[in-house]
Amino acid sequence: MNQTLLKSTKMVAAATMAACIFSACTKNSSTVNTGPVLPAEAIRGTTLNGGNVKGVMLADSIYTMNGDLTVLPADTLTVQAGATINVTGNHAFYIQGTILSLGTQAKPIVFTSTVAQQPGQWGGFQADSAKAVTFKWTKINWAGGPDSTGGTRQTIGIKSPINVDIEDCWFIGGQDNSIGVYSQAQVQILRNTFYGNGTTDGDAIDFHLGVQGTVAYNVLWGGAGSAIKVFTSSTAPIAQTSVTVYNNTCVDNGFRRGAGEPGRGILVDAYSKAIVYNNLLVNNYWSLDVTPSADYQHTTYGNNFFSVTVDSLRKFMYPAGEKGMIQTSDIIDSVHLSANDPKFVNYTTPPDPSLRIIPTSFDFHLKAGSPVIGKGNSTYNSDIGAYTSDGNGNKH
Repeated sequence: MNQTLLKSTKMVAAATMAACIFSACTKNSSTVNTGPVLPAEAIRGTTLNGGNVKGVMLADSIYTMNGDLTVLPADTLTVQAGATINVTGNHAFYIQGTILSLGTQAKPIVFTSTVAQQPGQWGGFQADSAKAVTFKWTKINWAGGPDSTGGTRQTIGIKSPINVDIEDCWFIGGQDNSIGVYSQAQVQILRNTFYGNGTTDGDAIDFHLGVQGTVAYNVLWGGAGSAIKVFTSSTAPIAQTSVTVYNNTCVDNGFRRGAGEPGRGILVDAYSKAIVYNNLLVNNYWSLDVTPSADYQHTTYGNNFFSVTVDSLRKFMYPAGEKGMIQTSDIIDSVHLSANDPKFVNYTTPPDPSLRIIPTSFDFHLKAGSPVIGKGNSTYNSDIGAYTSDGNGNKH
């Protein structure tokens, strides 16, 4: 082949290749955009009439739940940001496998009742045998409806030794415990908000039987029983519950259960041990109670802030006859009524135990010059309470 013919052949080949490339690019650029690719297990039907469920509830979708839903042991239910699940009756999620409720600050997930905006309208998440439980930026409203025996149900109930991660969520108007964990679970309960849980019983956070982990930066208002309960067993020191409890704000808790079993802001009891620092305790029936049956030798506490505006509550900041006692690092005055004002942005007293829905005016953020700022144990935070000046605290 002569040089002229060889050069001509190469030029044709190059032109052909360029044409092919241009053609391919032109074809791709004209492809119709059909939107985001849905996950393989997307739950496309938005009406769920009961039975087994798995897969992905899609972002920004609205689902209607008309019956009990069960996540089987080998299955996972994932809920994407911005989804709303409207529950039309006393139905529950039964979690035997894994649940991942993954809202974001910009797009929270909402589980709520369509029957009434009041406590006890649906059955919550019965996750006793779950494999893993994660809730982030999720609002769970009006749960705790009765079980088959007529007894109230926890909003989230767990009896498996699993990882439990609940962060930046809201629990509003549950009829019993908001979170109850009765197992050797590893827990993180961080930056959540609890309003008005429990009728005549029910704790916001209730740990038994060997729970390990952290409870921090939560706001807990108006619960029937204790805001935070750390408990192993009333009969034997089996696997010990051991929890670090710091920088929580507990207000107006413990009244609806009555004097026979008063609720506390924070309770450490029954062979359990805890590390309890930097908590802001305001107008709780009993404030901080470390009982004689707790593992007192291994429980440490301090830098907690106490405030009461009702005379009868002064003697229960550290209840008489219990093991807990005032620490030198505490901010507490059990003699002068209303001695320590935390300077909430907005809050009125005295507590009203009949309230289950928090007044819209209440705001437990801190005003400038609050006496809790800079008074914390710096191992945890330099401030006291859930709302901190470093931005690491509660985001609600």
